[in-house]
Amino acid sequence: MRRGLAAVLFASLASCSAIDEGGDVHPARSEVLPMGSAVLVALPDGTIVVEDDGRLLQYDPRAADAEPTVVGPATDIGEVHAAVPMDGAILVLASGGTFILREDAWIPSPLADALDGPIVDALLLPSPTGRGQGDLWIATASSLYRVVDGVAERLTLDESLADAQLAPARRPEGPALWVRLADRVLEIWRDRSGVIRTAALILEGAPDAIGGDADGNGWVVLGGRLHSIGADRRLVDRGVEVARLLTSPLSHEVWVIDAAGASWLHADGTLFHAPDVTVDPTQVLAVAADGSLYASGASIVRYAPRRYARVRGAPDGSLLVTPQTFDIEVEGSPTIEATIDGEAVAVAADPNRVELDPVALGEGSHELVVRVVYDDGTLPVTDRRAFEVITNATWTEDVQPLYDAHCAACHGPEGSAVTRLGTREEWQTRIEVILQNVDQGRMPLGRAPLSRREVALIQAWQVGGFDE
Repeated sequence: MRRGLAAVLFASLASCSAIDEGGDVHPARSEVLPMGSAVLVALPDGTIVVEDDGRLLQYDPRAADAEPTVVGPATDIGEVHAAVPMDGAILVLASGGTFILREDAWIPSPLADALDGPIVDALLLPSPTGRGQGDLWIATASSLYRVVDGVAERLTLDESLADAQLAPARRPEGPALWVRLADRVLEIWRDRSGVIRTAALILEGAPDAIGGDADGNGWVVLGGRLHSIGADRRLVDRGVEVARLLTSPLSHEVWVIDAAGASWLHADGTLFHAPDVTVDPTQVLAVAADGSLYASGASIVRYAPRRYARVRGAPDGSLLVTPQTFDIEVEGSPTIEATIDGEAVAVAADPNRVELDPVALGEGSHELVVRVVYDDGTLPVTDRRAFEVITNATWTEDVQPLYDAHCAACHGPEGSAVTRLGTREEWQTRIEVILQNVDQGRMPLGRAPLSRREVALIQAWQVGGFDE
C-alpha cells in the first residue's frame, strides 16, 4: 500500500461452526422478461437493465403491464460490478468502462479515463454519518482508487489486483472496505481523525469469495464453505458448501448457491433453504436492493423472498404533533399486525391503515412496527417508524425563547420589520403565516432555518390552545 497507510494485523478470529437454519422459504417466482441477457443490472431505484439483441432495456418489474424502455446500445459493457446513485443519475461501473444512466439515456462516463486499466470490481461505501455521498472504491488490475467529490485518488498495492473482489464491512469507526486478494483479505478504513488505515484478517486459509450486506455482516467463503463475520469479529461456519455467493451492500438478504445446486437465503439473521429456487451458478445473477434474486437463463426470472408491502406516512425520526395516519399498501389479503412500543394497536381496513393520536400516546419517543404476513411461504415484511410526540408546549417555556433567539432582532420593538411579534397575542393572530414561513425556511430572514423540533414546538403550542 502507498506511503501514509498504516498497516496493522488483526488478532486471530475465533471460529465456530453453526447453522442457524430456519427451515424452508418459498420466494415468489415470476418471469420478468421472456429473454436471456448477457447484461443484468439491478439498479438502486428498483428497476433493472438487461441486454436484448444489442440493445439495453430498462424495466420496472414492480409496475403492472410495464414495457421496457430502450436506453442505449449494449456495446462493450462487459461484467457489471456496481451501480450507484450520483447527482440525480446512476453511475454504472463495469469491466468495459463507466456509464451514466440519466433520464432514459445510457451514456459513457469520463471516469474510466482517469483509471489505469479496466475495472476489476467497484463498490460504494456509505458515509460515516449516513448522510451525503460516501466513498466510491474502484479496483483495476494494478491499482485501488478512492473517488471522492469526483476526484480519483490512486492507492497502489504491491501485488496484482487482477482477481480482486471488494465488499463492504463495518468497524466501530464507521464503514470499511474489504479487498480480497489471492491469499488474504485486507480491510481499509478511515479512523476518527480521517487517516486511512489497513489491516489483514487472519483467516483459516485463502478466501474464495467475500461479500457484505446492508446489515453490516461480512461474508467469506473459505475452503468452499460459507462463513459470516459479525460485529463481534467471530468467524462462524454456516455449514454450506458454496458454488456462488451473491450479496449487495443495499440488500439485507444474502443468496448462496451451494455445490449441489441448492439455493439458500440468509434473512432476518437466519439461514433458510429455498428449495423452489433452481438456478445455475454460472448464470448471470444479480441481487436487488429489496433482496430479490434475478437469474438470466432462457428468460429473466425474479425470486422475491418477500411480497410487496409498503407503509406510507410520517418518515422515520419524525416529530408528531397532530393525528397521523399510516397507510399500508399490500397485495391481496395478507395478515397485518401493528404495535406501538410493543403493544398491539388496531389496523383499520379499506384502506389498510393505522391511525395514531399523539395526545393518547403521550409525550416522548415511540416506535410503530407494522408486520405483514403472506400465507404462501414468503418471509414477513416488517416496517418500523420511530418518532417523537410533542403535545405540551407553552409560550413562556417554548415559543418565547424561539422568538428571543431568532425573531426579536427584526420583529422586536427596535427591529426593522413592519410586523411586531413580541407578545403571545401577536403570535396567535399571525400563527398560520408564521408556521408557513418557518416550515418553508423563509424565516428567520438571512439566518439558518429553524430545526424540525423547533417548528414542531410552535405547532404543538397552536394545537394545545396557545398555553401561557
